[in-house]
Amino acid sequence: MLAKGFSTPALQHPALPESAAWFPLPPGWYVLGSLLLLAIAISAIGRLARYRRNRWRREARRQLAEQTVDSWMTLIKRVLLVHHPRSKVSQWQTPGQLLAQTPLDEELRAALSLRYCQPENQLDRALQQRVAGQLGRWLESLPDV
Repeated sequence: MLAKGFSTPALQHPALPESAAWFPLPPGWYVLGSLLLLAIAISAIGRLARYRRNRWRREARRQLAEQTVDSWMTLIKRVLLVHHPRSKVSQWQTPGQLLAQTPLDEELRAALSLRYCQPENQLDRALQQRVAGQLGRWLESLPDV
C-alpha cells in the first residue's frame, strides 16, 4: 500500500518516429499506378474491339423482325459470309444448300425453300415466329468473329 502523500513518478513518453509524409510518394506507388492505368486501358480497348466485332450480330437481331422469306435468306447469307470464306459461300447457290448450314428444323427449311423468290413469299404467323426464334438462337450460338 502506498503511504499518504506518495505519488507515482510521471512516466516518460517513449520517443516516437516522425509521422510519414504523404507526398512525395515512393517510386513503387508510381509504378503500381501506371500498371493499373495500363490494365484499365487494355481492358477498355478489348471491350471496344469486341463491341465493334459483334456489330454484325446486333444488326442481324434487328433484321429478324423482317417478314419475307427473301429477307431471311439474305440475312442467312450475310451471316454465313461473316463466318465462312466468300469462295465457299458462293458455291451454295440453292436455298437448300444455304439452309443446310443453319439449325432450322426440316419443316421450316422446306417452307423457306418453297417460298424463296416467289411472288407470295410470306409465311403464316406461327411459322414466322418459329423462324425468328430459331434464327435468334442460332445467332446467339455463333462464335465471336
